[in-house]
Amino acid sequence: MQDNTRLRRLSSLPLAFATLALLGAGLAQISGAHASSAMDPSSPSFHMAADDSNTISAASNQSLLWGVYRPNLYFGTRPRLPDSVMTGLMWFGMQDYHGADNIRHGCEERDGFEKYGWLKHDGRSFGVQQLKDTANNVELTTEFIKVPGGEHGGSWGARISGKPIRKEAPMTISTIYYIGLDGLGSLDLKNTGESGPVSVHGFTADLGDFEFAIEQTKGASSAHPIRYAGITLPPGSVWRVKEITREIIIQHIKAIHEHGKTDVNMEEILGMPNSMFSSTPPTLLNFQLNYDAPFEFEVRFNSKSSPNPVTTESINSGLDAAVKAFDQKFEKTFELKKHGFSDPMVDFAKATLSNLVGGIGYFYGSAIVDESPTYEDGQNEHLEGPVARRPQPNPQLTAPASLFSAVPSRSFFPRGFYWDEGFHQTLIGQWDNDLSLEVIESWYNRQDNDGWVQREQILGDEARSRVPQEFQVQYPEHANPPTLLTAVNGYLDRLQAAASIDTRDVTNARLDPEQAQQFLARLYPKLRSNYNWMRKTMQGGIRQYGRISRSRVEGYRWRGRTMGHTLTSGLDDYPRAPIPSVGELHVDLLCWIGYMGRNLQNIAQILGEEDDVEEFEDHYHAIRANVDDLHWSEEKKAYCDMTVSEDDESVQVCHKGYISLFPMLLGIVDGQSDKLGHILDLMYDPNELWTPFGLRSLSASDEFFGTGENYWKGPIWINLNYLAVHSLKTNYLGKGPHQAKAKKIYNELRNNLINNIFKEYERTGYVWEQYNDATGHGQRSHPFTGWTSMVVRLMQMGPA
Repeated sequence: MQDNTRLRRLSSLPLAFATLALLGAGLAQISGAHASSAMDPSSPSFHMAADDSNTISAASNQSLLWGVYRPNLYFGTRPRLPDSVMTGLMWFGMQDYHGADNIRHGCEERDGFEKYGWLKHDGRSFGVQQLKDTANNVELTTEFIKVPGGEHGGSWGARISGKPIRKEAPMTISTIYYIGLDGLGSLDLKNTGESGPVSVHGFTADLGDFEFAIEQTKGASSAHPIRYAGITLPPGSVWRVKEITREIIIQHIKAIHEHGKTDVNMEEILGMPNSMFSSTPPTLLNFQLNYDAPFEFEVRFNSKSSPNPVTTESINSGLDAAVKAFDQKFEKTFELKKHGFSDPMVDFAKATLSNLVGGIGYFYGSAIVDESPTYEDGQNEHLEGPVARRPQPNPQLTAPASLFSAVPSRSFFPRGFYWDEGFHQTLIGQWDNDLSLEVIESWYNRQDNDGWVQREQILGDEARSRVPQEFQVQYPEHANPPTLLTAVNGYLDRLQAAASIDTRDVTNARLDPEQAQQFLARLYPKLRSNYNWMRKTMQGGIRQYGRISRSRVEGYRWRGRTMGHTLTSGLDDYPRAPIPSVGELHVDLLCWIGYMGRNLQNIAQILGEEDDVEEFEDHYHAIRANVDDLHWSEEKKAYCDMTVSEDDESVQVCHKGYISLFPMLLGIVDGQSDKLGHILDLMYDPNELWTPFGLRSLSASDEFFGTGENYWKGPIWINLNYLAVHSLKTNYLGKGPHQAKAKKIYNELRNNLINNIFKEYERTGYVWEQYNDATGHGQRSHPFTGWTSMVVRLMQMGPA
């Protein structure tokens, strides 16, 4: 492994900082202004302190305090607390010095893994993940298990193991497990691993006293001793551990070169220096374990308040029991074997669900919001983007806040998205009712006093580091489809079937009628506020353009339109009117607001809010009428958007595709209506939307099909295909003149979607963001186990 030429080349690399002490100081200047050790009002320990009498809340918070809540990483743990302890795994190949330039840490598509993801994860207590890093010829398995007990969310253990993917090829791998502290507290390195396990004692006010142990259980060798490094960082900087680690390696190389060492192997060149880089207690500790044969090591976190220590034996027994319980619960919940699915398809469904719940994260930090005044309606409406609609743009950092949320994609979208999350929680709620409600409530806690929820939650510097600058600012006139109500509606369905469910289980506690009433009473004012904000802010013009409709107020348009995009609608580049205008009306938005009103009416009825029930009912009937009056085109036999011509004449804009389906997708159109028949014809026509792989997003006959960015102009998206299948079964199979055709489409569409998504998973190792309408091949972001995971619900629904 000796390579003096490489050593000289590495030592001459430009350094980002003169010393690691300066690195810490530089980070302090960058992040010090945003550092905060204050208690987050929405954190679990806050609720526990403020609500000690609520046994269910306390139990839920304890069981959900710790987790793999850093979904942007291949493996990382943290509690649901701001400015606290975080840990994570990094690794790189040591075949040559380039390894330091290719440290694995955050999930990146460019890493080119054969596959990676959770095989089994229950969302609360355990997970098993497989990662196949082809370039480094290593297959890693990460296992995580929690051991309840004590007053601080219990303890946990992680087991990291590795073996060559290709046995005939060498595997020379360096793993680094780190422990970081992002706020007030202490870390004290008691044993570096020279004799016995690595031992780190620590303390924070929220977690109390705790101890970490790192122990090699297989593959340890005196030829590869554990190496370490420690550094003091300012709060909020642990997420930069990858660049800090690379800088430590470079500094170590420089020191080797300055001391004139020549007989140095690659392990020492790329190794941690076995030293601390400051005189103050470290807030980041790296532990490096190197291997050239199959290996395994454990990380054990023990809370001193818990009487149940984590040991190798408890990890073994805990994982065995958790895997067995997971398999039993999965079949009981989804009944896939009962529906006739093969073992490989059941395993695929387990992995898909596991990647969704294993992708739940805890996020904390400031967002960037521009609340500066906009021009009056009609001014600068044609210009690109929301900035152009502001005379004096003034984006500002908000106060730090937290969010507990699943993510669409660990590699590409590792943060919360409002319209994605409703789909996520529709499935998660089936699996773990109370976990889903925690997430839903966390989202509505992000709502402002006007009722606005940021459609994209980019909280803190770490989240912003993954988002292009032009997309970081959020605007308080921008909405998103209110899909969280789909998940809330699923909760109401489970309440009706709750008689046979054990509500003593922490996953189902809020299916108890009294607990459900309390939860809904707490959530309802926020839902109503959001509904009123949507109706007010998204209001469109009817009277001023001489439009004839039964209601003179129920017409809406998405704000944030540009010439080529309506990002706020969630359908990004789907074709709309050629020029953004205050005269537009959008049929999908009208349907969404009707959907909101119908669901809020159900909740109001449960809570006994009779005046609200009547109000929502009136709104909904008016919206159903206007969907037909304003948006139905008798010429096109389709639902269409509206705009105004250059002469201010009201005209329809018809681009057949997902937009045309919304009255059916959301159950607005009546099952007796001829219009439903035309929608079904549109869906089933291969020249329009039908393919052997699912419904394409835009008709193949449309002039814009497959053009430009081609994001929502043809490719198949699983979220709206799921809505189609679900609505057919729920609203249209058992009644009306179209039920036979609805049944045929339901069965064929469901089978097409399931078979293609599974086939592509088998072929590529991944679930994808979208699927090609011509080949069925997965494309764009992967793994995308956000709303594409709704395939599990499709499998659960069974044939008609």
